[in-house]
Amino acid sequence: MAEDKKPARGGNWKLPDGIEDHIESGLIKAAIGGVVGGVVGLALFRSGKGMRMASVAGGVGAAVGSTVERAMFELGDSKSSI
Repeated sequence: MAEDKKPARGGNWKLPDGIEDHIESGLIKAAIGGVVGGVVGLALFRSGKGMRMASVAGGVGAAVGSTVERAMFELGDSKSSI
């Protein structure tokens, strides 16, 4: 008896070519932004009260924004949009 093979879950979906570089860059930038934001928050906002976390969030946000901008610039020729 021949077994009916079901297609892999998710179909034939795949990431656009070159997107792995953007994902890796985004993770590295987010880690650096979080650490730098944390150090700046620790140095400037010793009293705490949420300002340290705001500084970390600002660093991570800048990293994500930079990565999205880079991806949009490099992948702008393709039909998919971010």
